[in-house]
Amino acid sequence: MTNTNQDPSGSNVETLLTTLNGLRSLRSSVTHYFRNVADGPGPKESEERSDDTTNTSETASSILENIKNQLRDLETQVGGLNPPTTTTAVINLGNTGLLSLDPSPDKLRLYHQLLDCYTWTEKVHFYSTTMNQLLLGNNPKRSVNSLAKRRRPAQFNHNVSQQQVDGMIQGINQMFQVMTLNVSRPFGNNAVVQVTLGRVLRAVVTLKGLLIEWVVVRAFNEPFLDEEGKVDLYTPSQYKVFQKVTDNANAAMLNFCSPGFSDLSVRSFFTWLHSYQSLFTDVCKRCGNHLHNHMPPTWREFRTLDPFHEECKP
Repeated sequence: MTNTNQDPSGSNVETLLTTLNGLRSLRSSVTHYFRNVADGPGPKESEERSDDTTNTSETASSILENIKNQLRDLETQVGGLNPPTTTTAVINLGNTGLLSLDPSPDKLRLYHQLLDCYTWTEKVHFYSTTMNQLLLGNNPKRSVNSLAKRRRPAQFNHNVSQQQVDGMIQGINQMFQVMTLNVSRPFGNNAVVQVTLGRVLRAVVTLKGLLIEWVVVRAFNEPFLDEEGKVDLYTPSQYKVFQKVTDNANAAMLNFCSPGFSDLSVRSFFTWLHSYQSLFTDVCKRCGNHLHNHMPPTWREFRTLDPFHEECKP
């Protein structure tokens, strides 16, 4: 009998091999018993049949006694095996485990692939759980807490009072003589600024708090209102020149956007828009022409406000 109180790395394998050999011997003995019972006594004379029957019974009893001893030894050997650990536990495949009972070779290969997949998933789950416990025990204070303390507090420039917005627009309106700004609120708290720049253009600037969200530029002879008498925020101009100015105005809106300095960004945008008062009289700073491809210089450089054609801009 193999001693089970040894090192699990080696003795458990030896005990398993001994147990398998015992199981093989037990199956051989059971097969021998049923074959002996099925064959019965040999073809002897009638006067000798009683003795043959007695010999057959004794042989069967001897085999059964041997089977009983082998079964007792097998139970002892099985009890000496170490139980499976958590990492090598039997995986419950559910109904998919029935694939192992299918005699088809194709289905059996699928079962082994599925078993490998489940085993890999269980290992990933075990390793991730272990790593999570290690990380929880080592809190990275220098890389998390310190940065959270030094982070600048969030600024909500989209949620300001109406008086603050009106005061800013009034201050910008006083900066320019040829540009007029009118504030309305057709959709609630958010302001809509209607801009009239001389007799050159009209623009609708949509604000959300102190942040510019959308700009539409139209010709001076195009109306602010739609057919229902509401401020038209989205209909583009029918002229290609002002369609291009609208595109450039939205680009300038994104360029000047600065959530930390919202007042300065709005003033910078309207200063840039004011430079279009000479849209049809300025010459391009690069080519020196008024028109290029039948278009005036519709681009204004953000810092210097110099006019350029779309094809000439830096």
